[in-house]
Amino acid sequence: MKALERVYVIGHKNPDTDSVCSAIGYAHFKNNVEKGKTFIPARSGDLTNESLFVLKYFGMNPPLHIETLEPTVEDLELKNPIFVTPDTSAYDVAMLMESRGIKNVPVVSKEKMIGVVTESNIARVYVRRLKIEPLVIHPVPFDQLVRILKAEVVCDYMKEKTVSGKVHIAVDALHVLLGKIEIGDVVIVGDNEPAQIALLEKGAKLMIVVNNAPVSNRVLEIAKEKNAAVLRVKFDAFGAAKLINLSLPVTLVMSKKFPTVTKKDTLEEVKEIVFTSKIRAAFVEDEKGRLCGVITRTDLLKDVRKKVILVDHNEITQAPEGVEKAEILEIIDHHRLGGLSTLNPVFFYNEPVGSTSTIVAEFFLKNGVKMEREIAGILLSGIVSDTLFFKLSTTTEKDRKMANFLADVAKLDLEKFAKKLLKEGMKIPEDVDPAELLKRDVKVYEMGEESFAVSQIMTSDFSTLLKEKERFTNALKTLKGEFGVKHFFVLFTNPVEEASLLMMDGDQKLVEKAFNAEKKDGLFLLKGVMSRKKDFVPKIGEVLRRER
Repeated sequence: MKALERVYVIGHKNPDTDSVCSAIGYAHFKNNVEKGKTFIPARSGDLTNESLFVLKYFGMNPPLHIETLEPTVEDLELKNPIFVTPDTSAYDVAMLMESRGIKNVPVVSKEKMIGVVTESNIARVYVRRLKIEPLVIHPVPFDQLVRILKAEVVCDYMKEKTVSGKVHIAVDALHVLLGKIEIGDVVIVGDNEPAQIALLEKGAKLMIVVNNAPVSNRVLEIAKEKNAAVLRVKFDAFGAAKLINLSLPVTLVMSKKFPTVTKKDTLEEVKEIVFTSKIRAAFVEDEKGRLCGVITRTDLLKDVRKKVILVDHNEITQAPEGVEKAEILEIIDHHRLGGLSTLNPVFFYNEPVGSTSTIVAEFFLKNGVKMEREIAGILLSGIVSDTLFFKLSTTTEKDRKMANFLADVAKLDLEKFAKKLLKEGMKIPEDVDPAELLKRDVKVYEMGEESFAVSQIMTSDFSTLLKEKERFTNALKTLKGEFGVKHFFVLFTNPVEEASLLMMDGDQKLVEKAFNAEKKDGLFLLKGVMSRKKDFVPKIGEVLRRER
């Protein structure tokens, strides 16, 4: 049965709670209304304390963490690999290659790949035999040798069930050949009763009679006396010798060095490995090192893309890495229009409300899809977080009504739950690295030739942050270079005071022109600025546009 096509529902980089919750909610909605696909909530970045609190509160698993939307090995339709075990003969591998039309066969022991047999390995078996050296059978089960030779078992009195030793072809004068024979050897002989008898009496344990030659009762009696076996084949001596060459186990033929990849490797990385490999293939191993697939050049010629639905953003600078190599199916958002372009027409729903979770909840209602208590709680959390419980200027009447409806479905006291959630979101661990804190919720914007980043941190106490001012200032300088922007702003937003403290590394005149701001301890105090999206970015953008 073919696996369902995967579609990832994913928010912006450094996901906030609305980004996480809307991804979970919309994936749940799509799985209810669209069959034939599986919609997977995903994220690009670490979860905030607030998001972790929400997930734990409602018993939900975190969205799948995806580092890049570039196509990876797991996006290929990998078939179950064809492999052999260490005791398989080279002959059986050669037959497998011919019947399945494959050039490389993995050798697997205890679910782990230990080698690979290639066409070159098989050919090398013949090349080695061109040297003037004795033909040898490496230990091989008697039954397996019979099968490879397609032989008739004329008699079998051997006590051992494994055949090994030197192989002699009766082409020399009999007295010369008898001088070479040792006890336990294998002989290949034709229609020559005296030679057959003499070779068995000398100690040959296995006699292979070629060209379907007759075997007399006298020969059978001696074979019984000597605990030997006699096989009869239709081939000539040369044909029998060729097949004996291929009876050796693959462990003596295989290459022990082989290219491996994981399901998380990008196809660009895999192409480099496959196209530079001598065998023009790579073997896929899972997280436990078990073989789970084989990739060839043919697999890499296909146009493979991750299928994604973007929620809570539509700007290329905020999208997960590799989005330009993904196939975008839908965009669900509540922000300004950005510069994201797509190869094909997409379903794009954008509404100026306070939270993407509000939009997602509305999809449930409009389409008559039942909403479980947990999903209602998840979407409620997205609304409360992104509107700061209706305190941000982006809040609409629709957000308020939807939040109250979701609270009823989730059986929650809206005000008590909102206060608990925001309290969790404002917790700042004492030992946190300032740079890591600033990157938790940061968005990059491009306006003309100018680019700037805005990080936002919720807090209930400005004084605590002022004590760490120097550490944050140093982190800002580092992040400005890391993000490659001209200006880096940080809004420390206090919902209680309905104001934000602004720290920045860049041109301070932008802020002075955009806001009637007062300075406090070297920082800008922006009264009434609560929303990055509506209160801050548009005003900075307006100044930049005027001064182009």
